[in-house]
Amino acid sequence: MPVLNAGPISDALKAEIGRSIEMHTFVVRNVPDSFTGDTDEKMLVGGYLSLILEHHGAILHLFQTGQFDGSALALVRPLIDAAYRAHWVYSSASPENITKLRNGEKCDPGLINMAEAVERNVDAGGFFLSIAPYINALHGYTHGGLEQLGRRFDAGGDIRPTYSDGEKREAIRATTAHLIALAVAWCQIASGDNSADNQNAMAISEEYRKLYPSASA
Repeated sequence: MPVLNAGPISDALKAEIGRSIEMHTFVVRNVPDSFTGDTDEKMLVGGYLSLILEHHGAILHLFQTGQFDGSALALVRPLIDAAYRAHWVYSSASPENITKLRNGEKCDPGLINMAEAVERNVDAGGFFLSIAPYINALHGYTHGGLEQLGRRFDAGGDIRPTYSDGEKREAIRATTAHLIALAVAWCQIASGDNSADNQNAMAISEEYRKLYPSASA
């Protein structure tokens, strides 16, 4: 029979969630409280960041319950896609692209093409292109592919979610990294201060390095 409750979560997963919640909270407290919406690019990127913060909070909440791992993983692709769209808007999109986006028309070139465009225009050291090997898997998690269905049964054939701690923790780390990358960019975009000395951006980067030393080494 279907089992909704997969049981208590492990201490390692609790620690991963707690660290990410701490980072999430720090971002919310340190991004600019207000900004001048004088360009379509600013409005779009601000909207994407708001959406990403919501997706990130939802992923953490769903994992924290111990019952909705599949739904949490289904949100990873939408979060990353929104992050890439935001970076593409401020770094690579043409005025015609921005006009189409504002009018609700489809114009982005797809995830991997956005990644390539952003890498050409932002000094990210390959961060955005690192998504390439995982695009199909992320799509499967979001759209009910084998990545999801293969984890809906236990070894005995009963319908019971069997997502590993490793993949849940990796999803948390990846989505947190993408949240930080956009939050840092947003601090510079919203304030008009694109320098490396932007105080809000520096504070978020320093907190991330403190909480995730291996990721920033």
